[in-house]
Amino acid sequence: MQAVPPLQFNSFSESLIPAVQALVAVPLRFDVSGSSLTTFAIGGALRGVVTVDTVQELVHVLALLHREGQPVRVLGNGSNVLVSDAGLNEWIVKLGAGLKRIEVDGSRFEVFGAASLMSFARRASDDGFSGLEFAAGIPASIGGAVFMNAGAHGAEISSRVALVRGVMEDGLLCEWKRDELPWRYRFSGLPVGAMVTSVVLDLVQGDKETIARKCSENLAARRATQPLALPSAGSVFKNPSPQRPAGMILEALGMKGHVIGGAAVSDLHANWIVNPKREGTARDVLALIELCRQKARAEGGIELEPEVKIWTSRASTNSDNK
Repeated sequence: MQAVPPLQFNSFSESLIPAVQALVAVPLRFDVSGSSLTTFAIGGALRGVVTVDTVQELVHVLALLHREGQPVRVLGNGSNVLVSDAGLNEWIVKLGAGLKRIEVDGSRFEVFGAASLMSFARRASDDGFSGLEFAAGIPASIGGAVFMNAGAHGAEISSRVALVRGVMEDGLLCEWKRDELPWRYRFSGLPVGAMVTSVVLDLVQGDKETIARKCSENLAARRATQPLALPSAGSVFKNPSPQRPAGMILEALGMKGHVIGGAAVSDLHANWIVNPKREGTARDVLALIELCRQKARAEGGIELEPEVKIWTSRASTNSDNK
């Protein structure tokens, strides 16, 4: 049998604009600043942005662009993404307002991919449901949080996941039960190219005051130690171990407050790079990332692995729902 050649990905094709627009209700946007769609407030022009408000729109758009060999990235809240200063000559599929909805059945919640983890955690707390107190102040979409198994304060979202629903890069609908995925620290095991459309979470009813107090304590701890008010992508590096978190390592190396161009290592937390005056560039951030990695390697023999997703143009599809 003759081998089927791999699909070759081309650059953004303007000829597909009418066909893509016919599949979605929201008007397409072109040459959108990456800084306007990410919490880092950094990034060049994104050639074409397609906003999808339903799972079916997402399926149809991905299937068409995949057939045509078009490079695609799927964007949720843009909370863990650094976009290249040169921008991206690719299709950006953004999850819209229709994919922020929440469906409730007792203590089981189906939360769609673009919903804010922080907002949903607050809603769950207000309604007296426990299990997401750790998420107070985490600025991720539900889709991105599940894809990377977000966590804090010794807890991870995987502990509450019952089912993950998603779409592959060719438009194929899939779902995974919790025990079908090899969860570990900052890793869900979802296939490369999978886009999370919704997550079924099992929460537990409890005492509202106790739950609210725990959320407030966690949020206060984050505000005291992390620069939540400044443009950033949150933690830059994965923690090498619970006993030696990246922030502690970088603080010991004297990285707090280090500045390159318009970007800086936070004075509050050495594992956060911030864009305090919104004048930083991706080049500045990447230089700081490399400096941190070099110092950790040279002075501590530690290899720091970036947690933030770095988007530069390339000839393949990719998504993290961030």
